[in-house]
Amino acid sequence: MAVTDFKIKYDNSILGYLWSLLKPLLMFGTLYLVFSVFVRWEVENYRLYLLLGIVLWNFLSEVTLNSMVLLEGKALILKKIYFPRWIIVIASSLTSLLTLLLNIGVFFLFFVFSGAHFQTRGLYLLVYLAELYVLVLGLALLLCSVFPKFRDIHHIWEVFVQLGFWATPIVYPISIVPVKYQRFIFLNPVARIIQGCRDALIGPSSEFLNLTNHIIIISVAACLFVVGLAMFNKLSRSFAEVL
Repeated sequence: MAVTDFKIKYDNSILGYLWSLLKPLLMFGTLYLVFSVFVRWEVENYRLYLLLGIVLWNFLSEVTLNSMVLLEGKALILKKIYFPRWIIVIASSLTSLLTLLLNIGVFFLFFVFSGAHFQTRGLYLLVYLAELYVLVLGLALLLCSVFPKFRDIHHIWEVFVQLGFWATPIVYPISIVPVKYQRFIFLNPVARIIQGCRDALIGPSSEFLNLTNHIIIISVAACLFVVGLAMFNKLSRSFAEVL
């Protein structure tokens, strides 16, 4: 189902699958021009730093925003056929995961051509991606379950995603934030994941490659997933009536 959705997503498009690569690259190009030429952050391998942050945040944005309109697109099927509704959310998230993996592939092309060297700690990336997927899936289930009865949540979440992008150190280095405020930024587990991925692949810091960081992320991700699934299962009984 995920592969089929991925094909349908770019059906009748001239550039087809390339759009899944072009969108983050266009965003990257614009932000890189502004922050490397005009602002000039002093960040080692800023291209990689910025691109990795954009790719990971876009995954969260795509999965969560898409999750809220999923059921409307499947309303006819939901009313005629009974099956576990959460399958739709998981299939959609796996479609976005395919896009994420393609974009990670592009990131590694930049990685190679920038002269960076892959180290053993780069394998932490796989752990962080798994944690990110569980966390985002939990959010998607929660938002999807609420949307049919509270449509405004889509607009609210769009604003939240935009604010979150700038509140998370994606385009700027965490070092420009006063130390006393950094702890508030890292209350966001996604910020921890992004910094952890950067530490794993780009370095030079290894601050987030520790067990404590993983325990915090896994705890939040597990709670979100359990709450999201429970809420989804409870409210899914009335989906056919309100769609």
